Amino acid sequence: MKFDLNNKTNRFAERTLLAFSSSLMSILETKEFEKVTVGEICEACNYPRATFYNYFDDSYDLLNYCWIAMMQDIKVDDYPDMVPEERVYIIFNRVYDYFDSYKERLQKIMMFNSLDGALVMSCSLFVKQQINRIMMDCPFANEHTIPHELLAEHFSNTLQLIIEWCFLRRKITSKEEAEICLRYLLENIK
Repeated sequence: MKFDLNNKTNRFAERTLLAFSSSLMSILETKEFEKVTVGEICEACNYPRATFYNYFDDSYDLLNYCWIAMMQDIKVDDYPDMVPEERVYIIFNRVYDYFDSYKERLQKIMMFNSLDGALVMSCSLFVKQQINRIMMDCPFANEHTIPHELLAEHFSNTLQLIIEWCFLRRKITSKEEAEICLRYLLENIK
């Protein structure tokens, strides 16, 4: 991404980033991600292509920004303040609540984007990396005899799988049911 998110952003940059990401999400309610063009995104948010390229390399770069913004909304970066043994469940609740708040939009988007398409694969990979990062930094993981990296990947894969079953495959119908499944799948690790 050309725009450095580590630097303090001004209101203009925040407004521009929001316009591009919101426009992309709106377009995805009617079209497959792979078929979305930069021109369409720019037209939808009424910004010139030059402005788009000041911030992003391409539509995939914008998509990555959307995932970064999603994680900021979910507030995953306050994980150091969480009880280590409960991190995965706290993160699960936050991710679940976030996806649940956008359930209708997500259903529209999934009408045009398949589970094995670039959109879902990109989101899955990003979420998995973020959860893996959080779990790698978990002190209780060192108490187990299996490798720390394997444990972190297990936690991130399991959490991602439950979220996918809830919102993308729609096979789990409630948060309570999802949490029961998550706890069951992770109980032998504790």
